[in-house]
Amino acid sequence: MGTAFMRILIIGASGFIGYYLLRRLRHNVDIEVTSTYHNREPQGIDQSWYRTEITDHQRLEQVFSQARPDVVVLLAAIADVGTAERAPERATEVNVDGAAHVARLCTQHQAKLIFLSSEYVFGGDRGNYREDDSPDPNTHYGRTKWQAELVVAREAAQWSIVRTSLVYGWPIIGRRNLASSIIDRLKNNETFSGDTNAYRSPVYVEHLTKSLVALVANYHSGIFHIAGQDWINMYQFAREIAEVFDLDTSLVTPVTA
Repeated sequence: MGTAFMRILIIGASGFIGYYLLRRLRHNVDIEVTSTYHNREPQGIDQSWYRTEITDHQRLEQVFSQARPDVVVLLAAIADVGTAERAPERATEVNVDGAAHVARLCTQHQAKLIFLSSEYVFGGDRGNYREDDSPDPNTHYGRTKWQAELVVAREAAQWSIVRTSLVYGWPIIGRRNLASSIIDRLKNNETFSGDTNAYRSPVYVEHLTKSLVALVANYHSGIFHIAGQDWINMYQFAREIAEVFDLDTSLVTPVTA
């Protein structure tokens, strides 16, 4: 008996996390991967791509019909907190309505849905949240992710929700994350102000995608928190990056936001 063949659809695969997830999945001969992108044309990965806007329901239905997925990984979102605050209607349309439509299509096509959510569903007043803690978002971005979680659980027949924290690693061309931005600033002898009151659980992108691949291969329903083991503030995080890359730690300054 051979290993069961699996079809995976990654919606929003051309971003930072999607790139690393694709890199892990594409070498598995028992997996066929189809991916979508919106604005950011994929670089350096040769496989099946569909240009798709998550709010274009007709186009999404075409992609599902052609990909015939067993598992769908939904990464597409307006994930920048500031952008979501400045354009709240658009953020709701993409993050909530988009997730709802994907969830319905998963049910229609009998596909399992893995939805990437965020620590921002919590207000952040205490930290070290567990999966069964009640969300209490205090940003529009956080509210859209919480609403999306609710709609995924309601509309998808089989679903997993993965909440993660600050994801860092080497970015693809033109896309930076906080860690690479800090490195760039310090290399240019610019200061970085780290908030001593903002605590996160930073997770290396390779560790996050390894966990997502494990969830794809051995599906479990429910809510999962995937983050780093350390609970550190942004000043400490920036200091550690400076030390690891032998950069000037004195350029990292503490602030209290």
